[in-house]
Amino acid sequence: MIYSSTIALGFFRLCLLVLVLFYLNRKFINYHKQENIFDFIANQWFKYGSLLTILLFVLVQLGIYNLFNTIVLFSLFIVIDYLGIRLIGKSLAFSSRKIKQKTFELIKNVELKKSWSYYISTKTNSKTRAKRLWMLPLLAVLGFITFFSRYYFTKYDLYALSNLWILELETVIDFDRQRWFYNGVTPVGELALINFYSKISSISPEIALESMGIIESVLIGILIFWSVSKITASRIIAPIVACLFFALCYVLSPINISYILQHKPMFLALSLAIPAMVYYLNPSLLKCSKRNYLLNYIFAFIAIGLIDIFTLLILVLPFLVIGFIFSKRLYNSYNLIVLKAFLLSIIILATIYGLECYYLGYDFELFINSSLIAASSYTYFPHLIVPYNLLMSYYLVISVGLIVFLLVMTYGFKENWRESFTFLILFIFLILLSNVNNQWLDREMTKQAIAVYIPIFIGIAVAVVLRILYPLYKKVMVVKPYFAVVTIASLSFGAIYFQQPEFAKLKQSDATARKILDAYENISSEFFSFSYAVVNDYAAHSISTNQHFFINYDAFLDNYLEKDSLYFKNLKNKEYFIKNPDNVLPKSVIVFVYKQKSETITSLDDSYNISGEILQQINTLKKRGRKINVIYSNEVFDVYEIINKPNEARINDLIFKI
Repeated sequence: MIYSSTIALGFFRLCLLVLVLFYLNRKFINYHKQENIFDFIANQWFKYGSLLTILLFVLVQLGIYNLFNTIVLFSLFIVIDYLGIRLIGKSLAFSSRKIKQKTFELIKNVELKKSWSYYISTKTNSKTRAKRLWMLPLLAVLGFITFFSRYYFTKYDLYALSNLWILELETVIDFDRQRWFYNGVTPVGELALINFYSKISSISPEIALESMGIIESVLIGILIFWSVSKITASRIIAPIVACLFFALCYVLSPINISYILQHKPMFLALSLAIPAMVYYLNPSLLKCSKRNYLLNYIFAFIAIGLIDIFTLLILVLPFLVIGFIFSKRLYNSYNLIVLKAFLLSIIILATIYGLECYYLGYDFELFINSSLIAASSYTYFPHLIVPYNLLMSYYLVISVGLIVFLLVMTYGFKENWRESFTFLILFIFLILLSNVNNQWLDREMTKQAIAVYIPIFIGIAVAVVLRILYPLYKKVMVVKPYFAVVTIASLSFGAIYFQQPEFAKLKQSDATARKILDAYENISSEFFSFSYAVVNDYAAHSISTNQHFFINYDAFLDNYLEKDSLYFKNLKNKEYFIKNPDNVLPKSVIVFVYKQKSETITSLDDSYNISGEILQQINTLKKRGRKINVIYSNEVFDVYEIINKPNEARINDLIFKI
């Protein structure tokens, strides 16, 4: 299916972009830092992911949002961050000197006949480079497993082409029309990033919307690995277990499999919040001045607020309070900076949303309430091996036991486990919060957050076990890489083997939506934009926006035969079409004819009922001499192409004509 390959292609392009940026960073900027790929992703996403979200918001408000403007301004901000605002005036002279220096170095190295490996290698020492390179295949394996474990559940997906999906696709496309709050005052920062992702990876908005849930899961999995490696003494094994638990373990986690591919604003907001939490507990990891520390947190909190208010108020705020109580006293000044940044960001967000509510006539209190309760959040867990409440009670009891142990290790044996038990306290808080009934609190969203913090809890528990067993294996640390490989293989096999019986009980969803998206991807890959029109049910009209013309079935049945007659009658009369432009037909008209009803897309029932009339009209056009071919077919529908101008719509035909 081209639909599947396009999802994978977009993800591959994004991964390639990250790798290129990592290489350039290590080659020319931070070659002295001992920073691996996980550190790079967490640090850069925390800083520049926040900045990108805010930049998209500002550009849309100014009415100048497009890919070119975004990349130019985003690059400018990165240069300012790298050089410093005071050096901008001297940047041309600085760049000129650097170019001359590098040019002389290149000429010298060419004359010395340096090997090609010299030019692509970084300036770090070989030992550090080897350690860093070892993390690249680890990242690739963990990312690959998370991606395909999520994609496996496509056959259970109920999100594609649902009413919510169509509404969100329209919102994604609306950013191209410079509209942020078009469908009401709601946090839509995630949908803006989906629009940007579709542009930067050159895939359609509908595929970007379909694949964003997978990308968010991969990003969260990477950040779970990174966070566990920073808040525990285990750098490899416990983080691997935590990441794979998130990626593969569904029978012990409150994840709704039927909507697992649906993008989740909370996941994207947490991808910024988790690094913010780790840096809050250990500011030395961020390595910046206090001024930049303040700015980074202001940007992060504003970006989180533009994406998901629930994450900002229900997840981040309690953590800041808990972290301030238990963090090291030497970090108190940094903690106060973060609390100041949080207060400033709340004021800025309240101003943004307050002004928009006033302008659109929305009630601000109602906006806050609706932002904390998501109508699109569903929690149905038939795959859990134990009831949800019982499972949470197990996690609760184990977490309390871990906290007691870690407090003893921290204050009794002077070991540093503060970050770990701070996360555990937040985890306990979320479990208790998920049982609270309140009109201002969405229990379903709380359960969604718990699904992210359970793997972190698992990672901490594994790290504690490894700490207890440390005297037994400290002399054989050389086997750690091999043990990591065995751990990944064992957990992957165990997840498949032991969970398969539970998955076999699940009912597969109707494949109609995926087949429609696959057909559209085939069509868009073969036909030139706006050289054709698609005749389909109104449920699919949003897919046509900015890509091709759309004709609903009523218009096709009522008007098309008459337009066809007038078009071919006056085909050589240009003056007629100048006076009657509405009678110009697209070079090709593509018609969906449904052969069976859909179980989930009820609007297609009417389309199925009129399929006989549509086929009769197609036969009438054949009798008139029109060339008509079946270009796509499956058990659900056939797709016909009515060719009005041969060799004028397909991309290949246009290329060969040139």
